[in-house]
Amino acid sequence: MSEKYWQYRTCKNCGFEEQRENEKLVAAFESTRKWESMCPNCGVKNVERAGWAIPDLDSELLRVWGKDESLQFDQQDEDILLAEEDNIELLLNGVDSKELLHSKRSTLLAALCVLVYDHTPEGDEEDPDVKPEISAKVTAELKDRMHLFNELDTVYISEYIKEVVYPRLGIPLANM
Repeated sequence: MSEKYWQYRTCKNCGFEEQRENEKLVAAFESTRKWESMCPNCGVKNVERAGWAIPDLDSELLRVWGKDESLQFDQQDEDILLAEEDNIELLLNGVDSKELLHSKRSTLLAALCVLVYDHTPEGDEEDPDVKPEISAKVTAELKDRMHLFNELDTVYISEYIKEVVYPRLGIPLANM
């Protein structure tokens, strides 16, 4: 039996609380988890609060997402959402995969750069969330894939990320 992912919403008009369960492929993508039906209590569509659980990234989700331009895990900051330590191998496999769409591979490249940025220490302050070994590992992997910075669309990589990551990779900031 496949795992279910909960979703809830509260009607702004009458306060009715509603929950539903979604399959993994519905819960994973923003467009498929939209809940646009009317409130069963008052018939209004205004939502005051909403929340949902999403599945962890896996090879199946990456493959489905990577082959469909219309799917997004999140419409904003998708690279930041994907940039998790547990996703490193999936991101590397995905960015290398010619089966995935060019734009999706570009997002994965941006996510890898976010990981380097997030785990690059700032100054002398110690931050328990910053793990320099992750930055070093992903930097080494990206150095082995320097051709991707020419092949893929680097506009997906935010300027503030480039300012930290590009020098670590030996990419001149003038190329931003």
